[in-house]
Amino acid sequence: MSKPSVPTDDSVTSLAARRMVLVVQKARQIRETSDAFLRDWPTLEVRPPMPAFAWSELERQLLSLAPEELAPIVRDLVSAVRKEALPKPPEMVLREILVIAATVLDEDFRLSLAQTPGEGSPMP
Repeated sequence: MSKPSVPTDDSVTSLAARRMVLVVQKARQIRETSDAFLRDWPTLEVRPPMPAFAWSELERQLLSLAPEELAPIVRDLVSAVRKEALPKPPEMVLREILVIAATVLDEDFRLSLAQTPGEGSPMP
């Protein structure tokens, strides 16, 4: 009978190192996309404040706009934007939120999602 494999210090260190590499790669990617965004859309000198709202309020409103079958996608998209929002310019985050809203309201997106092969019958 073989013994279950027990991670060695080397394998744990290797796994931790790999995770660190992935975290650094993701941070670089966010930095590069943020820098590119700021080149295209420099921060405006005059920036009147917007009303503050919570991520949960944003999600609730997007869910109210979305067909019920898109709810899991909306939750995932809002979560992804929220997790990466801090290091990004505010206008970039706003643009990502607007893309989610446009996607939710896009009837063609809903139809294309319904026709994805292997997903069963089309949505009503």
